[in-house]
Amino acid sequence: MKTNPTMFTSLDLEMNQPSGKIISVGAVVGNITTGEILESLHVFVNPNETLAPFIIKLTGINQEDVDGASTLLEAYEQLKAMHLKHEAFINPITWGGGDSETLKEQLPLGTEWIFGRRWIDAKTLFISWRIANGQPIQSGLSRSMVKLGLAFEGRKHNAKDDAKNTFCIYCKLLQLLKNGK
Repeated sequence: MKTNPTMFTSLDLEMNQPSGKIISVGAVVGNITTGEILESLHVFVNPNETLAPFIIKLTGINQEDVDGASTLLEAYEQLKAMHLKHEAFINPITWGGGDSETLKEQLPLGTEWIFGRRWIDAKTLFISWRIANGQPIQSGLSRSMVKLGLAFEGRKHNAKDDAKNTFCIYCKLLQLLKNGK
C-alpha cells in the first residue's frame, strides 16, 4: 500500500457504557506539514443496545441517532475508504491508545485491518513534551490545547470534533519539536 508521508488519519470513537460498544466513529485526514484537513468523517454506529443516560448527556448522541445507524463494519469501510483515498500513513493519530485497539477488537473476525499494529498517541507525546519542558502533566484534550495556545473547536466528546482537535494538537507538537521548543 502506497502512503504519502505527510498525510495522516486522526481517529476518535465514542462508546456506550458499561458495554464499551462503539456508537460513533469520527476521523479526519490531513496534511501534517500544513495542518490542512482534507476530509472528515462522522458515522453513528448501532450498538444494538440502549444508550446509558450518562453517555447521552456526555456525547449528545441520542438513541434515535444509533437505532437506525450503520453497522460498525459499514462505518469502518467508510473510514478505510477515506484513509486509502488520501494514501494516509498506516498508523492513525489518537488521543490515548485505546481507540485503535477498541475498533480492531469490535470489528467482525476476518475484517482486513488497514492501520497496522501501532498508533500515534498524541496524548503521550503531549505529556512527554510537558515533562521535557519542566511543566506539570496535563492530559485532557481541551485543556491540553489551551496549554499550546490552541482553541478546542466543536463539541467535546463528539468523535469527529475530537479527531479534528487531536490532529491539530499533533501538528502543533510536531512544529514545536521541529523548532526545538
